[in-house]
Amino acid sequence: MKRNTILLFILLVSSNFMFSQVMQDSLDVNYIYAPNYFNNSFSAEESWEIHKAAYIKQLKSKGLTDDEIKRSMIAYEKDKEEFIARVKEQHRLAAIQREKAAKQRALAEIERNKASEQRKLAAIQRQKADELRNLAEVERKKAEEQRGKSAIQREKANKLRKQAAIERAKADEQRKLADIQRAKAEEQRKKAQEWRKNFKNILTKNITLTNESNNGKPIIFKVTSKTTLRIGIRAHISSGTTLIEIYNPRGSKEGELSLNFKSKSNSNEEIEGFEYTSGVLDKTISSAEVGEWQIKISSKKPEGTVAMSVAQYIKPAMDE
Repeated sequence: MKRNTILLFILLVSSNFMFSQVMQDSLDVNYIYAPNYFNNSFSAEESWEIHKAAYIKQLKSKGLTDDEIKRSMIAYEKDKEEFIARVKEQHRLAAIQREKAAKQRALAEIERNKASEQRKLAAIQRQKADELRNLAEVERKKAEEQRGKSAIQREKANKLRKQAAIERAKADEQRKLADIQRAKAEEQRKKAQEWRKNFKNILTKNITLTNESNNGKPIIFKVTSKTTLRIGIRAHISSGTTLIEIYNPRGSKEGELSLNFKSKSNSNEEIEGFEYTSGVLDKTISSAEVGEWQIKISSKKPEGTVAMSVAQYIKPAMDE
């Protein structure tokens, strides 16, 4: 009885350790980040299945029995609905942001079209004013030639000058309206840009893992001011092992993703048709420290790919 209790305690500790590495970075609402590059690759359900497959393989690699794995998976599955709901909520919020940005761009385009139309009207009015000024000049010359003979011509010239002045005033008004429309179009364009600038990618990188790329140089990105970072990593390997670690400027580890591929020939329990091992790490770091951050990839006989993205939060404008 005492021996069974000790074994159960060791199993729970190791399960919680693995779960904290794989799941805490991805299930907590503050640690779910799916950049556009990855959203196009996996749905929330697919991301869960990838997590699940990786977790099962980790349990198997520890030598747990089928019953122990089943007990671990019961606790693991309790977080599935919450995980999928949170990822879908982020997808929904991202769609709303895109829709708002699209509406702002559409409004900006409408304002630009209005400004263009006003400029065309102003050009027409200026052309009419020029034509009337030319007519007035012609009439003045006629009036000078027939001075004393035709008061009617002088009056007609005066009327044409007045009409020209009116048309010039209209042209000026049209120009003012065109300027107002341009200003509105510019304001709408700036608002659309602000929506897109809430998050700014500071690192996007795809890496191919080969036997020659074992333990390469760390990938470095700089944080110039305290901010919120969102780090997303997707990895697929068809051989070997790979460990991906995130370190802050002080050298402390902020998260990791570990993959270990087992071929069909080495395991009778391998799922039929499953030819690669996948892993996902989505992490949000609040008040990220200023300085050089590192992402280290350590591999042994690897074959596969790693895709990563780091985004920095930018505070939106107050009127948004």
